[in-house]
Amino acid sequence: MIEQICLSLALKGCNRDPSNRLALTILDNSVETILKFYAVSYGLLKEAEINSSEAFVSILDKIKNQNKIVSYEENDIIKYHNILEEFHSKDNFMIENGIIDEYIILAKILLARLYGYRASKLEWENMVGEVRSRYSKYS
Repeated sequence: MIEQICLSLALKGCNRDPSNRLALTILDNSVETILKFYAVSYGLLKEAEINSSEAFVSILDKIKNQNKIVSYEENDIIKYHNILEEFHSKDNFMIENGIIDEYIILAKILLARLYGYRASKLEWENMVGEVRSRYSKYS
């Protein structure tokens, strides 16, 4: 999950639209994994519900009810998740860096509140640098 967030940060730094689309896709998948793993670990949803189309919002509601996130964070996570859905249905849809930046902040909040994982700005920068160097040999 953390490497996916770092990969999103690395791709976003390229400032090219295809990179931003891929960054948002990876980031959204990471947020979904963060939520679903937590939901499974704490029995918030039944096994059959995890892969339903409503699971994303349902898990967020349950996490909000546990006071792990507040309403505006829940609404923003849903908004960014829906931006990706909108991207798939429209031609020439641009994803701005700001959208990715804000969604990354929310992903970090989820990691901190659900799993107790916190990293400093320098630690994140170092992890992103490691991801960039690992994947730069493929470009």
